[in-house]
Amino acid sequence: MRIPWVKDALGNEYDRSEIDRLPHPRYVTPLKCGGCGTRVSTRHGNADDPDGRTSHYFKLDPHTPTCTYDLDQRGKQLVGDSAGTVVRRAGQWRLICPPLDHLGAGGHAKRPPAGTVRPGRTGGSGPRVTSKQAWPAIASARRIAQILQDFDQDPEVAEEFAAVAPNGQRNIPWPEFCRGRADADQLAQALLDGAADMIPHAVWGPVSTADAVGRDRDSYVVMYVARNPIHIEDRPVRLRVAVRCDRPDWIGATTRSGHVLAYGYWKLFPSDLSRAQSQGWIELQLWVKQPWQVARWDTDGTTVDLPKPLVRPRQPKSAPVRGAASPAPSSTRDVPPATSQEPESPATLPPAALPLPPPQERQEPVQSAPEPPTGPTEESGPPAEPPRPSRPPLPPTPPLPPFPPPGPGEDGRRSALGRWLRSIRRRRN
Repeated sequence: MRIPWVKDALGNEYDRSEIDRLPHPRYVTPLKCGGCGTRVSTRHGNADDPDGRTSHYFKLDPHTPTCTYDLDQRGKQLVGDSAGTVVRRAGQWRLICPPLDHLGAGGHAKRPPAGTVRPGRTGGSGPRVTSKQAWPAIASARRIAQILQDFDQDPEVAEEFAAVAPNGQRNIPWPEFCRGRADADQLAQALLDGAADMIPHAVWGPVSTADAVGRDRDSYVVMYVARNPIHIEDRPVRLRVAVRCDRPDWIGATTRSGHVLAYGYWKLFPSDLSRAQSQGWIELQLWVKQPWQVARWDTDGTTVDLPKPLVRPRQPKSAPVRGAASPAPSSTRDVPPATSQEPESPATLPPAALPLPPPQERQEPVQSAPEPPTGPTEESGPPAEPPRPSRPPLPPTPPLPPFPPPGPGEDGRRSALGRWLRSIRRRRN
């Protein structure tokens, strides 16, 4: 297997590009493996040889058991630590991808045919129960990404790995399933062109931003900028890779170092491509819904304090208005405050839109004069003086006596009143 780094006789390190340096390489032989020190040799690339078109180093003696560049040994360790999520089949190490519900399609990816039901769902009564293999599978994906990182993303080493789709019906070459900073633009371009497979993908890369975002600072992001842009109508647009979540601990939002790997259904934001062109960037975005979807590694242990989410006061809901459409002016309204006790008999209160009448003193009823008004008005003047005995006002005709007839005392008073009235009429005539 090819070795990405070697040390020369002077202890200097070189990658495989040094083999083709002109007029001659700078290293001093003999060369040793950069991982364990075993003897290595060089092989120049041959365009006619499909197995060796690029120059590389290869070992002359077996690697030591702990060598970073002993791919066979690292592959065996990968299978042993995978809890059954990595298997060795047809000369490849294959990752069995965990199932994941597609909670909202984003971007411009191809959609499955209508009526298609993914395996493992029954009745649509809620989200799928998390598989027991979910956590180990993401940990295995992280280990494979680390192996390829150690081998400097050697295409020949990448061919040794593959992924099995969640339905188990097809194998996916590892470079098509898992994208890094150097090729995340290929997944974004496939989503843009509608050529991406509707399966969950893994994307990883170095973290450059981790913070609380949003209007109320209640969502969190871990992000980096992809190495290559994507093209919208032949115009290059910068690509950001963003892992977003409502839970900062799920994505390690307090750590701005190391690497991140996220697994799920990615989408493009904004979906309005004209807006993406005008602002000069577009985001390959994943909203994390399960804690096992993200893996972090190579962090330096330092954390930052995130701002607390803003808590905005809730606006009280206005009570429905009953009765009149417009309320009475506040200057004339006389309503008890909201904190006062409710009266025992609400029906006795006057309507809220009308002012309460001023309190009146209790007066004895007078039968011979009309009942005075209950309160002063704009047209009425001061109260009239009582009638003088010499010129009393003409009273109205008395009503018929009620049944039963009055007693003897009442009859005598009424007869005297009648004689007095008749004398008054005679004087006027």
